[in-house]
Amino acid sequence: MRLFCLPHAGGGASAFHSWQTVLPALVQVCPIRLPGRETRFSEPPYTELDPLVDAIAQELRPWLDIPYGIFGHSMGALLAFEWARRLQHEGRSMPVWLFLSGRRAPDIKDSAGPLHTLADDAFVEELNSRYQGLPREFLESPELMEVFLPILRADIAVVESYEFKEDEPLNCPMTVSAGIGDVSTTYDQLLAWARHTRAGFTAQLFPGGHFYSESPLLRSISATLTELISDRG
Repeated sequence: MRLFCLPHAGGGASAFHSWQTVLPALVQVCPIRLPGRETRFSEPPYTELDPLVDAIAQELRPWLDIPYGIFGHSMGALLAFEWARRLQHEGRSMPVWLFLSGRRAPDIKDSAGPLHTLADDAFVEELNSRYQGLPREFLESPELMEVFLPILRADIAVVESYEFKEDEPLNCPMTVSAGIGDVSTTYDQLLAWARHTRAGFTAQLFPGGHFYSESPLLRSISATLTELISDRG
C-alpha cells in the first residue's frame, strides 16, 4: 500500500525521507511536495486551502490504484481531512486509514487572531510562540528568512482561509495525535475529531510540543499498517 504524507506549514517532502526505512517494507511512503518549496520553488505557493486541496486531489488521482493511507501534520492534517472528504464525495476508493497530527478538530475555531497579515517581525515572534518549532538557524539568518518567510506566510494563510462546512462523517478509520505540551491543541480538541468519522477512532498523546518526536508516532503508524497488511493477507 501507499502512505501519502502532507507537511506542516513551511514544511516539505524532505521531512518524510527517513520514514521509508522505519515503516513496513510493503508500504511505499509518498511525500507530497507542495508548490513554492524544494524542487517546486519557482512555483507560487497557494494561499487558500480549497484550491490547494483541489490540486492535490487532481494530481494524485492516478496514484489511488492500490490501498493507501494519508498522514498530515498541522496544516497537513487539514489538507488530508479535506482531501478525504473530496474522495468520499466523488465516490472514489477511500483511505484505509487517516493519520492526523498536531491539529485540533476542524470545526473548532482558533481563538487567536490571524497571523499571516502581521508584519514580518511580529509574524515570526507570534508563530514561534504558538508552535515553538522555528529552527534556530532560520531565526538567526536574514538570508534564510528572506527565502522561507513568504512560504511560511502563504501556508499560514492557507490554514487561516479554512472555513469548516458540515458534511457526512468519513467512511475511514482515523488516528489523531498530538504532543502533550502542544499549546495549540488540547486533548479535548483532539478528541473532537471523533465525530468526523463513522469508522474506528483513536486519539493519542506523545511527549513533546507541537513538533514532538517522530519515533513514537512512527511506531504507532507502523503497527497500524502492519496489522492492515496482515489482515489483507
